[in-house]
Amino acid sequence: MSTRRELPRRRRSWPSPRLLCVGAVMLLSGCSGQSSPATPSLPNSSTGMEHVHSSKSSEASPAVASMLAAVRAATAKYHDISQALGDGYQLGYKGVVTTCVANPGVGAMGYHYFNWTKMDDPSIVQDDPEVLVYHTGDDGTLVLGAVEWVVPKALWDGAGNTNPPSVFGESLHILNPVLNWYVEHAWVWKHNPDGMFADWNPDVTCP
Repeated sequence: MSTRRELPRRRRSWPSPRLLCVGAVMLLSGCSGQSSPATPSLPNSSTGMEHVHSSKSSEASPAVASMLAAVRAATAKYHDISQALGDGYQLGYKGVVTTCVANPGVGAMGYHYFNWTKMDDPSIVQDDPEVLVYHTGDDGTLVLGAVEWVVPKALWDGAGNTNPPSVFGESLHILNPVLNWYVEHAWVWKHNPDGMFADWNPDVTCP
């Protein structure tokens, strides 16, 4: 997963308003046995966000399978969350999406760790996602489950683009009109019965 859409490759250097509650800053120990962030001060709910985005025909293609393998290779080190922190990923983005994100009755995503530098770049690199999505494992530690490509719509449109960005032939979509970001998930590290590119995973829960 290595080609960008429409814009040159950057240098290395999501859904109702109820989900925008700001959590306390999480203290991370930086070890592979990282405990999950503290339980959110407010419950995460997602009434009105029933969209499940997926294209199982796309994920089954040999070309896409090969590109997904490249994403796994590029993000394998982030099973150790200290590696993610060291590479500039942090919980939440500018005070939003700081708690475990769930959509009761549909599934959950988990905790979103954003790379702010990549978020401020309106381009897509398939093997260099803007967001790493962790969920809580059976032992209470954070487990890497998905990656997410995120492009603020204002940045994308401001760069002169008229069509949504895409990755693996999947067009990014607006999941939350308040945030107004184009997003696309790929559950490269945790099976999702709803599909590789579904937004919500029914096998993931929030504490």
